[in-house]
Parts: sequence; structure tokens; C-alpha cells
Amino acid sequence: MTFMPPVERAVTFLRGAVAARTPQAAQGRHIDPIDHPAVDPASWGAGYATVFASPEMATFRSNLTLGAREIRESVLDDLATYHGISADDALKRCLDWEQYSVEEWRSAGADEDSGRLEFYRTMQSWSFDLLWWAYLQAEMHAEPASVVALRFLQANVAGRRHLDFGAGVGATAQLFAATGWTSTLADLSSTLLDFARFRIERREQDARYIDLHRQGLPAGAYDAITAIDTLAHVPDVHRTACELHGALVHGGVLIANFDVRSPAAETAWHLHDDDLRARHDLQRAGFQPIAHLGGGLVAYRRVDDYGLVKVRRTAWDWFTLVSPPRRISRAVPRVLLTKGRTLLGPQ
Repeated sequence: MTFMPPVERAVTFLRGAVAARTPQAAQGRHIDPIDHPAVDPASWGAGYATVFASPEMATFRSNLTLGAREIRESVLDDLATYHGISADDALKRCLDWEQYSVEEWRSAGADEDSGRLEFYRTMQSWSFDLLWWAYLQAEMHAEPASVVALRFLQANVAGRRHLDFGAGVGATAQLFAATGWTSTLADLSSTLLDFARFRIERREQDARYIDLHRQGLPAGAYDAITAIDTLAHVPDVHRTACELHGALVHGGVLIANFDVRSPAAETAWHLHDDDLRARHDLQRAGFQPIAHLGGGLVAYRRVDDYGLVKVRRTAWDWFTLVSPPRRISRAVPRVLLTKGRTLLGPQ
């Protein structure tokens, strides 16, 4: 794929204009599934209901368990054992992860670049957040992003070499490895990578690891890359996108999203509050969107175009993402929505 036909590109642009990404507030305290009724898969709609009932989702759930234990007990045991705390303390840290993350951010002085690297290298709070988030997906209280990505890539990528960029606690990489892929975990956070290794090894599973503090990504080594809830934490999206482009084979696919958040102490690690510039940085590095997967996830194919074709693509990407008309098309719906909420008053 070197140039998306004009009609397809217009449709992609319009879909993006309609589904404007308004920055979200802080994520807040996690819910505890035992305090809520069981979720009806149909409440998610037909597409997600199919995903939740799929064999891939069953594999995702089984990778969270330890032996015959239930998912909840297994998740809390992973965290309690690794961190040397009680299961009750692990639960508290899962539910209140954001509070602990704010404390770690401030302690590391992460508002400065040097402090930010220290935060990622040493923080522990995200191990509680991310593993609990996987549990919420398993219980249908959160969008099944990892399974959605896998199912799309299984149908659209010939090779089976996978990189999970920003691998976190390893749940996505486990899923790919268990379904026939060779999966590599890459993360800037040494602490998260160590915890992921602990989880995977205690389940006697195999994986490969790249600590991005110590090494870069190999060129042309992967058929598919997932970067779920990762690129919003990257200060230079274009530079990172170029590295991801180089790590993929020609025609390889990247699945990514931009979890943009409004500036606040509880969202300080979300470095972007507008996805348009970040998406432009990604696409000018040589990625073109080929499918919207829901929940903000987009599949991009690596393109290697030159000459007039590249000029046309670059110009179109600029116009549809960061040009003044595009900015206006993004701003007007938000202004109208804000005014409408003001007129209607509290709901």
C-alpha cells in the first residue's frame, strides 16, 4: 500500500472529524468488579460481544491465571509476591494506583526530562494499574484492546513476528505468544519489564525482552507492532515513529492509539493533550491508517513511497490533521458541545 485512493482517504478524514478526540480527565480510582454486577457482553455491542466470546479472549484470560486459581486471586498474588506485600495491600494499590503514581512522579521530579527518565526507570505504581486493567478487560469492564489487536493482525499480516512496544506487564505479549506468534516485549520502564519477566517466567512461558534504556529496536525484525496506550507517554512521537517504522518489515502493520488527557497532576505522564499533532508525526514517519478498530485503536501500515506519491501523501496528511481548516473542524464541534452542556445545565 503506497497511496490510499482519494475516496478512501476522504472517508478516513471524515471519520476522524466526526470522532474528534477530546482530551479526557484523570482516569481516577479503578473499580473493583466484585462490587459490580456481571457485565452482559451484548451491552458492548455486537462487535465487542464477539471479541469477548472469542477463543483469543479465553486465551487472554487464561494467561492471567496461576494454575487453578481465579483471575482475581492470580493477579493479586502476582503483585503481592513480587512486591513483598499482602494481597490486601496489593488490592489497595490497584484501586488507588493513580494516587501512588502522582507521588512517584513528584518524587522523581518528572516534570523535568531527567526526572521523567528516573520515573520510568524506577516507578512501581503502573504494575498495579496495568495488571488490574488486564483483569478489568477479562471481566468485560474495559475494552479488550489486546484481543482486538490480535484478531485484526491475525487476519491482515502474513508473518508472525510481533513486538509489543511499551509492553507494560506483558499481558499483550503473552496473548500473542500463546497464539503462535514470536513475541518481544520492549519498554523504557525497567521496573515494568522486570515485573513482566517475573509473571511470564512463573507461568513457564517464553518471551524476548528489550530494555529500551540499553538497546534500540532491530531493523526490519517484525511483521506487526502493538503500541497500546504507549505513544501518549512519548515526548517526541515523530522520532519514535521513525524507529517503529524501521523495525517493521515492508508493509508491516502497527496498531496504536493516543490516550490524550487534559493537563492535571493526575495526568502529568500523558504528554499530549491533542492527538492531531501526534497522529501527524506518526503518519509523516511513513505510516498510513488502514482501519479504525474502536476504542481509539487504529491500524497503520508501513509505507515506503517516494517522489510525487510521497508529496501527495504528505500534503494530504498535513491538510487532514494539522492545517487551519482541520483545526477549525475539530474546534467547532467542541465549542458547540461545551455551549450545549452549559445551556442544558447539570445532567
